Amino acid sequence: MESSCVVRSRNCRGCSEALDAEVVFLSTVLDPDTPIQSYHDHLVISSLQTSAGVSYQFPIRLVQPTSSYRHCVAMVKGRFIVNPFTELALTENDHEQLKELANSLIMANLEKYTTYQDEKKKGVDSRRWKLCKQRQGIKMYIERQGTASSGENITGNGLPLIWGIGTKEGKLDDLMFGLVSTTLESMRVKASYVDDFSGAAVLDSIVEPSLDEPFQALIVKWMEVDIPFASTNLVKNRDYVYIDATGFIRWRNGERLAYHLMHSVNFPKTPNLPNRIRGNMSALAFWRQVGPNTMELFGTAVMDPGGDMIKRIAVPNMAGVFFCTLKYAYCGQMKKLGFMLDKKYAESKLHGAPNRKSICVTCSTPITGRRLGDFGKSNSTCKLCFGFVCHACKITRKLSFVDPDLLLSQRKVTFCTACISEVTSMSALDVARAKLLASGKIYTAHSGMQSSVSSTDGMSGLLSSMSSAGDFITNSIMSD
Repeated sequence: MESSCVVRSRNCRGCSEALDAEVVFLSTVLDPDTPIQSYHDHLVISSLQTSAGVSYQFPIRLVQPTSSYRHCVAMVKGRFIVNPFTELALTENDHEQLKELANSLIMANLEKYTTYQDEKKKGVDSRRWKLCKQRQGIKMYIERQGTASSGENITGNGLPLIWGIGTKEGKLDDLMFGLVSTTLESMRVKASYVDDFSGAAVLDSIVEPSLDEPFQALIVKWMEVDIPFASTNLVKNRDYVYIDATGFIRWRNGERLAYHLMHSVNFPKTPNLPNRIRGNMSALAFWRQVGPNTMELFGTAVMDPGGDMIKRIAVPNMAGVFFCTLKYAYCGQMKKLGFMLDKKYAESKLHGAPNRKSICVTCSTPITGRRLGDFGKSNSTCKLCFGFVCHACKITRKLSFVDPDLLLSQRKVTFCTACISEVTSMSALDVARAKLLASGKIYTAHSGMQSSVSSTDGMSGLLSSMSSAGDFITNSIMSD
């Protein structure tokens, strides 16, 4: 039985202000003076340790948010967000239906992608598509109202439709390594590089990456996206419950296509949350390697942001989220650096760090003025080879790490040119497999999510009120 009480918490870890908070818990009675560590946030995790040494976690709702609320939320944005729902408890049959749904969406839109590739020389029909944003070779278009005819296949059934095309530097494996996030920790690390959502939770894992397919995953997630002016209480943030599918499929002539699918679903245990409006979306992006270091994007999204008034704000904002894909390859490279740092740190604990000469490992310039005992702490040493680097040669990258208290921290780390070049050019597939082996979570490939997926009728019971996949993306995006 759920009950609650109002307690005086300890000072907020973000802004040091004392909080009055309503603590919701099960079959437990807390003394009103019980100190509970918390944050200035609408829903956070707070822990209480009993005399027996048992720790519990309770969701906290602020009774009366104070003036420091917005400031503090920004300060502790790296804090992991508690799952706002109870356990979904999906059955094996539910999992199979979700896999069939993902497969049908991917295959339906693969045909539209093929049509686009065959007809893209015709160009973009500017009478129908309005250029919304353009960045680094990627263009985002929004469908003009009332321009789609009944005979056209690309349609959002009256909902805003977004279309993205273009090319970008990078490699597919790096992009997928940066994109795949099957845990809340990995989602927050990705968000620190990409900034694609403000809140998130992993609700259920249907397909986990395996050694054979380290980038193939199907996860049920929740995310919250900040809407401009939400702090004024004139509008509310939008949140989404959706399946997130990643992986590779084989296109014609056996060419690899990377895909990323996000499609809204609905469950009895994912009700609407306070101070948020539940939106619906269906988005799919295909990436193809068209050069040694060049990728091509084809992506579409149809969305219902929940209310006509907010469309002018939410739709361009969602189009901006598409540009987050530009950072996935960079995120993958940073994750490779983080993995190698962990590996080198473990080796140095066993064997000790090598004693390098006091010269720059890149240009051989003598390094002077180093104090005894600063080895390993100095900003002028490469943290992979432990060699010295001069100010002109050192390369600094800001990497994200998950601390033991679940805080996400970012630290500037110094590298030499040779090490950063070697690591960033490493195979992301090999690193992903090494991370799986190191974690001990080894899964076999799932027959329901193979490269040659088959089309199905989808799933009705778990779908939200979105238009079907066959309606939202297709052939007639080119001018006649």
